[in-house]
Amino acid sequence: MKDRLKELLEKENLTPKEFAVLVGIQQSAVSHLLSGRNKPSMDVIQKILRVFKHINPTWLILGDGGMYKSIKPIQGSLFEEKLSTHVNIEANTHKKDENTLKNISEIPVNQVDKFLKTEKKIIRIVVYFSDNSYEEFNH
Repeated sequence: MKDRLKELLEKENLTPKEFAVLVGIQQSAVSHLLSGRNKPSMDVIQKILRVFKHINPTWLILGDGGMYKSIKPIQGSLFEEKLSTHVNIEANTHKKDENTLKNISEIPVNQVDKFLKTEKKIIRIVVYFSDNSYEEFNH
């Protein structure tokens, strides 16, 4: 299990600290898991799988199969009704986009310039966690 956790951190490009914050467990717990001192509880495994929804649970728990869930291509009959419904939905979406473009073209140029000239930049993000801790990111 420790090797799979190490691989997960490596593939997701995470430090143990970042992983602990994302999953919602203590940094020391991650350290113990990665060293092999402790094995993860079912609660920890569930937290990992809730955060990393694209990870194959069988791989994480048993080491079987690939690390990531496989994406199954949708295959249908040429004359399947669901496929034609899907096309109709996309056609309706396209019509909505055309209407939106018409509405946008009716906006006066001076208002458009006002929005384009606004250069707001994010300078600080604060993330609060359920355990009353927080992490601050500054630009």
